[in-house]
Amino acid sequence: MGKLDKDIHQKESAIRFCLINSIVPFLEVNVQNYRELSDTSTLITDIDVLGVRISSLEQPKKIIFDCKTLGKTSPINRAFWAAGLMAFTKSNEAFVILRKRASEAHRLSAKQINVHLFDEKQFKNYAESCSLDFNIDYSYSTNIHSWIANDDCFLGNKQLEQFSHFLNSECPIEKDCVKALRRFLAALHKVKGELDPAKPKHQAIFCYSLSIFSFLMAQIIHDIRNIVDFDSTEPEFEKLLKYYIWGGRDSFLLRNKMTELFAAQNQNIASLEPELKNWPSFIELCRKLLDSPADIQDCIFPIRELGFRSVMDKEKNKEEYNSDLINSNKRIRQFSLSMAKYLVSAVNLPKDFPEHLANSFNELR
Repeated sequence: MGKLDKDIHQKESAIRFCLINSIVPFLEVNVQNYRELSDTSTLITDIDVLGVRISSLEQPKKIIFDCKTLGKTSPINRAFWAAGLMAFTKSNEAFVILRKRASEAHRLSAKQINVHLFDEKQFKNYAESCSLDFNIDYSYSTNIHSWIANDDCFLGNKQLEQFSHFLNSECPIEKDCVKALRRFLAALHKVKGELDPAKPKHQAIFCYSLSIFSFLMAQIIHDIRNIVDFDSTEPEFEKLLKYYIWGGRDSFLLRNKMTELFAAQNQNIASLEPELKNWPSFIELCRKLLDSPADIQDCIFPIRELGFRSVMDKEKNKEEYNSDLINSNKRIRQFSLSMAKYLVSAVNLPKDFPEHLANSFNELR
C-alpha cells in the first residue's frame, strides 16, 4: 500500500462509512483476470475499498468505493467505469468519491446504474446522515494507519505476502464462499511454519486470518441454516454438510473416486473420503454456530480490532470502545475462541495463538 497516497483520506472515509453501516471493509482489493492465460499473473485494476454486507436474510452485497479520480475523465465517464467494474466483480453498488463536484444531471444519471457520485464534502454529509460517529476515530479500524500497520506485518516474507494478497483480494471477491473456505484453509496451512505466536506482528496476522474465517463461516452457516432440518440426526447432518462443502453430491462422489484412485497407487495412504482436516471438529463448530447464526458476523470486527491492537499503541478511548463492544454480546468471545481453536487444530498452528486471543479478551473485560 502506498503510505503517502493522495487519496488516503478518502480511503479512510470509505472505511469509516462501511463501519458505521455494519459493512465489512477490505482495503485495496486487487482484481485479476477472469481466467489467466499466460505464465505470469496480471491484474486488471484494484478497488480502493470494497465493502461486503452480510445478512442472514439475503446473499452478501458488495459495494465498491472508488477514490481515484482522473483529471481528464468526466464524472459520468467515471460512473460508467465503476458500473463496468461492478458487473465484472458481481458487485451491487458503487460510490465514486470525487475531488470536484459533479453536476446534478451526471449524479442523477449515475444513480440509474447504481453509482453514487459525491465530492468529498457531499460524501461526508451523506455519511454523517447515517451516523455522526463517522467523524470520530473511536476504534483502531477507523484509523487508516492501523490498516497500513497490519499490511506491513506481511512484508518481507514472500509466502506471507502472497497469503496477504489472497486474504485481502480473493476471499472478498470469491462468490462461492465454500470454495473460498477450502482455499483459505489450504493457504493458511501453507504458511503455518512462518507464524510465531510470540511475535505481535504474527498475532496480528492470525487475528486478521481469523476475521476472514469468520467472514466466510457467517456466509456458510447462513446457507446451512436455510437448508438443514434442526431435528435431523447427526448422520443426516454430517451427510448434508459433506455434500455442501464439496459442491454437491456429484462433486463429492467424483472427489471421493479420485481419492480412492490416488490411494490405490500409493499403498502408504489409506483410502479416505475427501473432507476438511479435523472434520469432526468442523461439524461440532458448525453445530455451535447454528445456535445463533446472526452473531457470527458480529465477530469479524472485534477480531480484526484485536489484531490491529497488537501492532498499534493502545489508546484509552479505543480500549473502552472495544471493551463495551465485546462485553455487549457474550457470543463474540465464545464464537471467536471456538473458531480460533478449530483453525489451530485443522491447520496445526501453534496452540499459543488462541491463548493470546483469550488474553486479549481478558484484558478488555
